[in-house]
Amino acid sequence: MIEPRGLSPAAVQIKLFTMPMQQTDPVDVAVGAKGYLYATQPIGTPASYLWQISETGYISKVKPSLGYEAGPGITGAKGVVYFGKPDTGGWALLAYANGKFDTLGGAHVNAIYYLKRAKDGSVWFSDPGDYTVGHIANGKASLYPAPTKYCSPYGITIGADQNVWVTEQCATTTGRIGRITATGSWKEFVLPTKNEEPPSGADSITAGPDGNLWYTIGAPRIGRITTAGKIHEFSLPASDGDGYAIAVGNDKALWYTLQQSLRIGRMTIKGSASSYKVPSNNSLGLTGICAGSGNTIWFTATTTNQIGRLTY
Repeated sequence: MIEPRGLSPAAVQIKLFTMPMQQTDPVDVAVGAKGYLYATQPIGTPASYLWQISETGYISKVKPSLGYEAGPGITGAKGVVYFGKPDTGGWALLAYANGKFDTLGGAHVNAIYYLKRAKDGSVWFSDPGDYTVGHIANGKASLYPAPTKYCSPYGITIGADQNVWVTEQCATTTGRIGRITATGSWKEFVLPTKNEEPPSGADSITAGPDGNLWYTIGAPRIGRITTAGKIHEFSLPASDGDGYAIAVGNDKALWYTLQQSLRIGRMTIKGSASSYKVPSNNSLGLTGICAGSGNTIWFTATTTNQIGRLTY
């Protein structure tokens, strides 16, 4: 694989777009059909909506409302976006495409938090409150508890090995990365970075262009784990702070949000890091991130009620 080239700050432009409704506080963002982006709104005042963002930054609500609450995570695949919301007796998995919502199944769980669609069309999700990874296929849910007590699955993705990979935030001084097979068999890998006090663990995880998994952790590092479980962590500049959400760009580099320094970070698969300042002096709450069409990266600024677009 060709190593992605570095980007000069002059080659990067960042623009923020304010949500048309106050207190929307978008958390995650994903690509849907026709190049549109979609953002989740976990808590509504008075109602929660799915939000559609055009490539030019025009933002509109998708009707009808989702009720008072929706899940924080959203994922897109083949023109469809998926997310969770409360339903009778638990949470339901929703899909949205071409102006239509479909309910694909539910689970009697605490929440559908972050989620990822598998090649077979089924959806895997994390439920941190119940220490569980869930799988919804053909309208039925299967639940697979984390094997280590008080370890909460959080970020989730599908690896090149077609296994499910999750970050785990644990009530110990060391976090874990979990690997789950299609039949629900777990294996955990202990992270090398330790916290002085619990809790500890990684936040977000994505399948990299090199066949490895890449993750963020509550420290100024970006981690890489092979499908065999070999871990290496790359240090970030101290001024960057900790990474939060991570995604792969169309340039085959890793892009991630840096909440403390108000920056968007970029790392090549060789571990070379750079970052780009978001034009704001406010505490933005940079949270979700995804690749858009062409040379664009989209992200959420939850605290300031904005969606951001980075062009490189």
